Amino acid sequence: MRVLFLVSRDIRHPANTGGDIGLWERAQYLVAEGHEVTVMASAFPGGRARETIDGIRVVRSGGLLSLWWRTFLFYMREARGKYDVVVVEGFGGSRIPRLTPLYIREPIVTEWHQIHADLFAVQYPKVLVPLLNLLERLTALVHRNTIVMARTEEWREAFPRIGFKRENIRVVPACIDDPWLTNVDLKSVREPIIVWLGKFRRYKCPDHAIRAMKQVVREVPSARLILAGRHDDRRYEDELLEMVVELDLTQAVEFRFDITELEKRSLLDSCRALVLPSSVEGFGIVVLEANARGVPVIASSGVPQGAVRDGFNGLKYPFGDVAMLSQNVIRVLSDRDLGGRLSADSFAFASGFSWRRVCAQYEEVLAELVGSRRTAHATPS
Repeated sequence: MRVLFLVSRDIRHPANTGGDIGLWERAQYLVAEGHEVTVMASAFPGGRARETIDGIRVVRSGGLLSLWWRTFLFYMREARGKYDVVVVEGFGGSRIPRLTPLYIREPIVTEWHQIHADLFAVQYPKVLVPLLNLLERLTALVHRNTIVMARTEEWREAFPRIGFKRENIRVVPACIDDPWLTNVDLKSVREPIIVWLGKFRRYKCPDHAIRAMKQVVREVPSARLILAGRHDDRRYEDELLEMVVELDLTQAVEFRFDITELEKRSLLDSCRALVLPSSVEGFGIVVLEANARGVPVIASSGVPQGAVRDGFNGLKYPFGDVAMLSQNVIRVLSDRDLGGRLSADSFAFASGFSWRRVCAQYEEVLAELVGSRRTAHATPS
C-alpha cells in the first residue's frame, strides 16, 4: 500500500504529543511491513523541509495554523492520485481542521481521539465553548463518510452523538513500544511517590492532584507528588506553583519540566502510582507507559474504562472529586497488598497493547479499506 499521513507534528517536532507519536508508530510499522509511507506535517525551527526518517518520507510545510491550506496545496501539487489511502487527523488540541474530505478523493481514515466538549469547558473561556462545540460537530459532519478510528469501545459508542456513522467507526487502541515492557521489577519496594505526566494544560487538571496532596500528606506524611512534563501554558504553570505555596506543600510537591524519555521511564520505575485527573482523554498513552512499568493509574471518569479499569490496572473516581482522588492515593500508598495486585495486573494489561500487535490491527483496517475500493473500481471480466 501507498499511505499518506497528514499529521500536525512528526516525531522530531519538539512539541509533539502522544497523539503525534502514536501515528508515527503506526507509520513505522507500515514501513516495516513493506508499505510506502509519507508523512506531511508542520515545520519547526531547525527542521528540514524534506527528509527520510526510519524509512518514512517526511514533508514539512508551515506552522500549525497554516496547515489547513498548505495541506490542500501539497495534495493538489504532489499527492493527488499517488496514494491508496490517506490518514488524517480530525479535530482537537492545537489541530486546525483541514476538512480533507472536501477535496481528497482517495479513501480516508480519520483519527478522532475523543469528543471535546468537556475539554473545551475546562480549557477555554466560556464565551468560546459553544462556537468550539459547533466547529467540532461541523468537522465531524464533513468526515462522516470516512472510516473513523477510535481508541476504545466507549468512544465508538459515543461518536455517533456528534454525527459520525456508527458503521464507519473502527476501534484500534493505543500501543506501547516493546522496550517499555522489558526489565520490569514488579517486586521492588518503591518510595511513596505519586507522579503526574503530561503537558501542563488546564484540561489535564494537575491542580486537582496538587489539591489532593493536602489530605494525602496528613495520612501519609512521607508522600510526594512529582509533576513532570512539557511547558505549554506558562500562566497556568505559575498558578500551580502559587497553589503549592498557598497549600504549604513545597516539601511534598516537585515540578520537573521537559524531561527525556529515559528520565520519564526512570521516574515511573520509582513511583507507586500515576494520577490522571483529566477532564477527558481519548485513551492516554501515559496509562500504558505507567502500566508497562508496573505502575497502576488513579484516573478520573474522564479517562475511558477501556484504558483504566477500576480495581484492575488502577482506581477510578468521578472527575473533579478531589476528596475521592485523595482517598484513592492514600489507599495505594497505605495498602501494600492492593498496590502489589494492581501493579501485577497493570503490567499484564499493558502487555496486551504491544506495538506489533496493535499496529497489525491498524494495517488490517487500512488494507480492508484499500481492498474494498479496488474491488468497487474493478472492471468486470
